[in-house]
Amino acid sequence: MEHSLYDALLEYIEQNKQVKLEPVQKALDKALKAAASEEQVEIANADYAEKAAPIEAKYEPIRWITDAARRAKQISLATHCPKFTHGDAKATSMLVTEVDKSESRYLTSYSLTDKAIDAIGNAAAMDVARFLKVTVEGDSLISQLQAGHINALKPLTDDATLLETWRAGFSLALNDQTLSAHNLIKQTYFPVEEDKYHLLCPLYSSSLAHTLYNKVRATRFGENVKAVREAKNKQRYHPERWEIFPHTVKQAFGGANKQNISLLNSNRQGEGFLLNAAPPSYQQQPEDPSKQTSIFNRRLAYQASHLLHDFRAFLASLTERDRNFATRYRRDHDFILPLTDLVFDYAARVQQQVSASWSKGADDKACRLKREHALWLDVYNPDAQFQREREAQDWLGTVASDFAAWLLRQLEDKQHYLLGDTEFNYIRKVFLTQLKAFERDTPQSEETR
Repeated sequence: MEHSLYDALLEYIEQNKQVKLEPVQKALDKALKAAASEEQVEIANADYAEKAAPIEAKYEPIRWITDAARRAKQISLATHCPKFTHGDAKATSMLVTEVDKSESRYLTSYSLTDKAIDAIGNAAAMDVARFLKVTVEGDSLISQLQAGHINALKPLTDDATLLETWRAGFSLALNDQTLSAHNLIKQTYFPVEEDKYHLLCPLYSSSLAHTLYNKVRATRFGENVKAVREAKNKQRYHPERWEIFPHTVKQAFGGANKQNISLLNSNRQGEGFLLNAAPPSYQQQPEDPSKQTSIFNRRLAYQASHLLHDFRAFLASLTERDRNFATRYRRDHDFILPLTDLVFDYAARVQQQVSASWSKGADDKACRLKREHALWLDVYNPDAQFQREREAQDWLGTVASDFAAWLLRQLEDKQHYLLGDTEFNYIRKVFLTQLKAFERDTPQSEETR
């Protein structure tokens, strides 16, 4: 026999009754086990009957539904709840289930085809919310109430007045009697005309949060997730797709009393997830090296402007007393080596990000870049002659000399100090040592990239 909404509602009432009868039944079972005579058995059964009778009466379907309809005004069914913003917010909740999706151009809670409906209000009346939320094949008392009837309860009574009382009572859970904001929820003045504003009160979409929560949990603790994850870690095939939500943040709502926020918040153990909404980080693409004549140019000077400014100030401040190891150490480690790092960072990005053979070959005049610089940067050029020149490494000294000459031009300050061949040779030596180390760590073929 097909399981109808009516059957599911009666089953819900019966399950609640059994929960209340469970401690009484356990007491009976214990007493019967300890009974040593027929008289003690009769006493135990009588005691059970006495304690179970009011529970049986309370959960008689018509009586329970009548009481539930009376208590329904103590709760508010909602898709958007104010207490997620602040636990003491007493603003109106909103139940939004039917929307003209043709008018919605954005990905919002409206986009959910099956919204989870939340409930806020008196915790003692949450059993009424669960009753109204019982769903069979997409049908529930909530959808019937929104349609203006409760046909699922008709088999219980022929009394039209009683049915209308139930409908009217349960309908009070669908919408608050009055709409109100509260000073503890977020409010935004949105301009609509000159000197005119709409006061917007954004409400947390518990329905959207619930859908996201279930999806994230399913990707972490769902069926077969462990097997799929193990297969990935061992680089083995698995027929099922592995889905993940990276870089999520967990939110906590309600403290020790989760249900104070809402019914679904209690079901989620007070947890919610935030997806990573940070903008993507972009790395600047290096300019086409073939259009430059030298890599030691104004672009490098601009990138190194702070270092160069501090280096000039450092040199201008030196006196005869500063001719010592500490000064030389600071010169190398605070200025020269950081400047070489800037050059090597640029070289690495060109080698990794710019397509191979951009320098075209030994005789191609389309490349304006100095030959020795191209030999360094176009490491994966497939041209055989190019690679023979590169492997000879005669270009290393030229690149080091060009760096030293560029740096001396940037540091020139005849008013405060003079730099000559001694400084040129030292800077060239430092850079050449670093360049050789960089070259040793550079993969020399496409296969080792």
